[in-house]
Amino acid sequence: MRMRRKIIFWICFVILLAAVGTGAGLLIRNHIQAQKDEELRKKAEVKTETTEDLSAEEETAPLQIPVDFNELWKQNSDIYAWIRIPDTPIDYPILQKIEDDDYYMDHTVDGDEGLPGAIMTEYSYNSRPFVDPVTLVYGHNMLNDSFFSHLIDYQDETFRNEHSTIEIYTPDHIYTYKVFATVTYDNRHILDTYDCQTTEGYQAFLDSLYTVRHMPTWIEDPLTVTTDDRIIVLSTCNGIFDQRYLIGAVLVDEQ
Repeated sequence: MRMRRKIIFWICFVILLAAVGTGAGLLIRNHIQAQKDEELRKKAEVKTETTEDLSAEEETAPLQIPVDFNELWKQNSDIYAWIRIPDTPIDYPILQKIEDDDYYMDHTVDGDEGLPGAIMTEYSYNSRPFVDPVTLVYGHNMLNDSFFSHLIDYQDETFRNEHSTIEIYTPDHIYTYKVFATVTYDNRHILDTYDCQTTEGYQAFLDSLYTVRHMPTWIEDPLTVTTDDRIIVLSTCNGIFDQRYLIGAVLVDEQ
């Protein structure tokens, strides 16, 4: 009996050590990734010099993109845009791997395999400029509050009202979007299910936001978005294997 208790004790002890080791490893990995994300943000900052007296020529200078893509491309040429939701931690590059839609689901911006992957779009469904009727942007819902984890905060009305603007930068444009829907959806592949390049497919997707949904869900009422608009849909997991949490936002300004 004593021998059996000892065996059980040592088995439990080994399991505990393994769990502690796994947890510690995850914490260290998350910390390292957070440092890399912050370094990337600093690298992306455009270094500007301000002067008190601006000439007329300077005042009419070309659009200033607040992201240094030339610097980012030195690290990864697949970076083609940057997403920022003001006053939230969502402030990341958007990547797209040509001919490999799933690559950045499990590869970081550095090319390392594994989580947290990267914020990404799919080459087979969306062009790199944000000119498609519907652009799907994917990101993991990480437990350390990084990447798209804060999209879940849009379930709160106060947060939604205070963070209704989403900004996307490309080397040549600044796109500003306004949130019109936060929907708990099923896990179907939206752009494979609906051909949003057609008016009929686009409308069918908009209609589905009312019918294919779970709680919690909020949609602008009345919905003013039409198939004449260009929208982005931010997509992340919500902890339920057959569901996705979507943030729909309509383009309201393009520079």
